[in-house]
Amino acid sequence: MTRAPIRIPRLIRSTARIAVLAVVSSTLGCATVSAAAAATGTKVVRYHGYALRVPAGWPVVRLAREPGACVRFDRHAVYLGVPALAQRCPAHAAGRTEAVLVEPLAAGAAYLPSPSAARLLDRRAGVAVTATWRAHPAVIVRALRVGSLASIAGAARTASVARSAARPPSGAAAQAGDIYTGPGFDACAAPSPAQMTAWGASQYRAIGVYIGGTNMACSQSNLTAAWVSQQSAAGWHLIPTYVGLQAPTNSCGCAGITPRNAAAQGAAAATDAITQAQALGLGPGNPIYFDMEAYPQGGSNTTAVLTFLASWTTQLHASSYVSGVYSSADSGIADLAAKLGTSYQEPDDLWIARWNGAQNTAEPNLPSGAWATHQRLHQYSGSHNEKYGGATLNIDGDYLDGATAGSGGGTPPPDAAPTLSVTPGPDGTLELYPSWSGVSTVSAWQIVAGPDPSTLAPAANPVSAGVKPPIPIHSAYPYFAVQALDGTGQVLGSSSPVATPAYVAIFGRSVFVSSHGTGSVPVGCFNSSPCHVTTTITVGRTVLASTGPEHIPVGGGLAYFTLTPSARSALAHAAGRRLAVTIAVRDVTGLTAARQLALVPFTTSGAGPRRGVNQSADMWIVGATDFVSNGWVGGILVACVASAPCHPTVAITAAGQTIAGSSQQFLGVGQLGYVFFSLTPTGHRLLAQSRGNQLGVKVAVSANGSSATASIALVAFR
Repeated sequence: MTRAPIRIPRLIRSTARIAVLAVVSSTLGCATVSAAAAATGTKVVRYHGYALRVPAGWPVVRLAREPGACVRFDRHAVYLGVPALAQRCPAHAAGRTEAVLVEPLAAGAAYLPSPSAARLLDRRAGVAVTATWRAHPAVIVRALRVGSLASIAGAARTASVARSAARPPSGAAAQAGDIYTGPGFDACAAPSPAQMTAWGASQYRAIGVYIGGTNMACSQSNLTAAWVSQQSAAGWHLIPTYVGLQAPTNSCGCAGITPRNAAAQGAAAATDAITQAQALGLGPGNPIYFDMEAYPQGGSNTTAVLTFLASWTTQLHASSYVSGVYSSADSGIADLAAKLGTSYQEPDDLWIARWNGAQNTAEPNLPSGAWATHQRLHQYSGSHNEKYGGATLNIDGDYLDGATAGSGGGTPPPDAAPTLSVTPGPDGTLELYPSWSGVSTVSAWQIVAGPDPSTLAPAANPVSAGVKPPIPIHSAYPYFAVQALDGTGQVLGSSSPVATPAYVAIFGRSVFVSSHGTGSVPVGCFNSSPCHVTTTITVGRTVLASTGPEHIPVGGGLAYFTLTPSARSALAHAAGRRLAVTIAVRDVTGLTAARQLALVPFTTSGAGPRRGVNQSADMWIVGATDFVSNGWVGGILVACVASAPCHPTVAITAAGQTIAGSSQQFLGVGQLGYVFFSLTPTGHRLLAQSRGNQLGVKVAVSANGSSATASIALVAFR
């Protein structure tokens, strides 16, 4: 994940407002429904007592009335009922958009695990709801009447795990990683067991099955671990296929790779593909083929695809899977061939799409000696119908001489790479969880981090492996990895780089509220796109303030609120003039953060002193007003924008005198925080005598050999 440039909002000249900075990272954007979409109106669709509101133009397909209809998630539609075991699907479809399937709870099996699909179980109505989205997740939020897509992610994870419960038996006829030479076919939806039995009369003994990916279009009501086990035992060789992000400009109109994030997105695709393969009983030793549809070669397209696929292969190898790539002979295959003889991480097997009708694996875009040792598959014909044993399927034709999959598989070898997961906290702290299953010689973990996967450096001192994770990191690096160290400090193994996921955060410990009840919460939008957040402030079940969606720009901003009259009264009478509250922010994409903070009242009058700021290359002074407790102890809100942690000090002058200074303090990369100080007696007196409780001061914050300076107002509070 690549960060957008760090930006700081325009300083707001009000004593009640604080400007805020945040570093950003990418996965999900903050999409909203377009004005054109909203103008079309909506309609309510009901099924078994469950109601959802969708755009008026969406077709409603009642599967009981249209048996065999293909449940596709690359088209806007609502599907009601149980998908047929023998759906009439095209041989191939790719892409994902907003669509919904509602089926009886007991029948639900069409869940598509990916970052753009979720599942909701309504036990009162007795239905399972599968929803997908792409550009307009808010349409699905409205349709399902949920607070956010994140609120149903837990059910999605449960559904995904449930698929792995039925482990296939060992000793299946088709073994993991088998080389198969002969004819095969692929279909958009896995055929029913009856259809597979009927096609036993065909010349085919290999079948391509789509196991997941954000651009997988067809539902998979048949594809389970039991299906995989049954078909492997029957002698069918499987070609597990994952339809993830495509080239930035592609032939299918699919969600594309972000060029600057290509490496992280490739690794994430491989990680998810492994999860889906294992849920189906396809363990290590099996191949997984990435479906990269045709694209225009050259420029950022070729660069992004090659970076993505190299990362895909590296991540699969780290978990002992075989890496395969499907693509057009004249785009993805040609680009991979052009990297032969370099240090590029090539896949193990190629699946070449050239519809020339030739049932062989010859390919003019490949040297005869490349991928020549049973490492090629050839898709020689496109969508067409064939019928065997009375069962008709729409298929693509393939000829194989390469690795296929079967149920089961070995366990990862003991020298497999360490793994690392990164979990953001609501205050901006990142929690790191390193592990290395089966290896007992790890003495310490060295966390490395950086702005991109190729420039990682130590981000903290090594942490003993005996310390129970998580390891907290107070720097918002875009990428992290972990090195396993032995007792002498030697590196035993390194994980693949991990992109920091998108998240929102709430900074500080106190929120200052004016006598009018207005205030603002510093919100970090750690995302590649602007956020649209709602803010709720509560005490127990009592809501003190709530807002509608507010735009938070890339780099962060302020979420404004106004307390209710009763809340203002509660704050005014709070013990110690502190009111403990819970503040929660929720982005339209489902990103959330909630923290316990204190509301603190203050009072000013008049326009206050002049304000201005001059930032340095490493430190930024954030905000035009800072607050001092009882006129003595305060903090200057600053941000570290350097490539390494900052150790700032502060000096404050007023009326030509130094009235405060500080020792060196710590602030992590991309983090917002306070540099604390204590006023001298002179500073205390000047603040007490200031007009309107606003003392104009000059501030210098120094770190790493440079200084940021500003003219701000200090405001006393009790």
